[in-house]
Amino acid sequence: MPGVNLMRSFTKAASALLFIAILLLVPAWAVKAADDPLPSWRGPVKARILDYVREVTTPGRQDFIPVQERIASFDLDGTLMAERPLPFVMEVSTVWLGRNCPAFAAKGPKQALLCRAAAQGDVKTLRDNIEDVLSLPFLGMELDDYRALALEVFETFRHPQKKLLLKEMIYQPQLELMELLRKKGFAVWLCSGSSISAMQAISAKYFNIPPERCIGTRYGAEAREEGGRLVFKRGALMPGLLNLSQVKAENLKLATMTGPVLAFGNSSGDAWMLKYAAGSQRRGLALVLNHDDPREFVYAKPQLLELARQRGWSVVSMKQAWSRVFSGNGSAQLPASAGTQAGSAR
Repeated sequence: MPGVNLMRSFTKAASALLFIAILLLVPAWAVKAADDPLPSWRGPVKARILDYVREVTTPGRQDFIPVQERIASFDLDGTLMAERPLPFVMEVSTVWLGRNCPAFAAKGPKQALLCRAAAQGDVKTLRDNIEDVLSLPFLGMELDDYRALALEVFETFRHPQKKLLLKEMIYQPQLELMELLRKKGFAVWLCSGSSISAMQAISAKYFNIPPERCIGTRYGAEAREEGGRLVFKRGALMPGLLNLSQVKAENLKLATMTGPVLAFGNSSGDAWMLKYAAGSQRRGLALVLNHDDPREFVYAKPQLLELARQRGWSVVSMKQAWSRVFSGNGSAQLPASAGTQAGSAR
């Protein structure tokens, strides 16, 4: 019937117009992200990462790495999230001090010093006394309570300068890189100088890394039976288990056996982890993040940058290689003209 056919034609035309309208409403960045596994990356360093991942995960290629040996290790503070003015694990301490001084200060001169520094925002004194800052407040605290505090601080503490929550100061490009690696069969590990308990409190929820793949600094734990259940009280820093420099490489060996083939760090404390990946029997990739971007903080780690230059490691200029820095709502986007600048690669 002519009327029915006309109605069908009208319905088809309307559906086609609606589909076109929906396409026009989809932002360009969403289309780009669907096709690009690293949408916040750009320049030669991005190309080098993509080439590396393709070559080591494609069967038949010369540099193919079996799945069981695809291990990537990332530092936390300054590599996956902002570490200035204080790294996350130290902010956990400053929040606790703010809640528990002056009673804590009355316990002795060291405790009083930490309370004054926290109250005054004296970053230098806090950094100069980092071992006391990280250990003294929590002696005797239940480990589960410490983990809960660490998660609370990560989710609720607002950065004094950027006005973002700590959970919003994760680097978006690194989340993309870790997700790409997981999709390509890599086991992604966190290997940091931070307390392993603090890392485990946030690793699964915010980095999609299970707690058992966290390697960090270990503090003593004393088991007690209270009310018919076991509780574990935190002790002092365990000698030789500050997870920096050589200890990072040693702990990675003990945890993974084969060691990382890809490592990403930003300080001299990561140097041995980077050496481990770069010197792998398989094709390795060592990546060093350079904090040269005012969207975050501008500061240099000259010793590591010089080592990277000598060894031919890839230096990732945050300013040049990342179009976006933070994962939170306050993350800055560079103007389109800046996208023509290249990320540095060696």
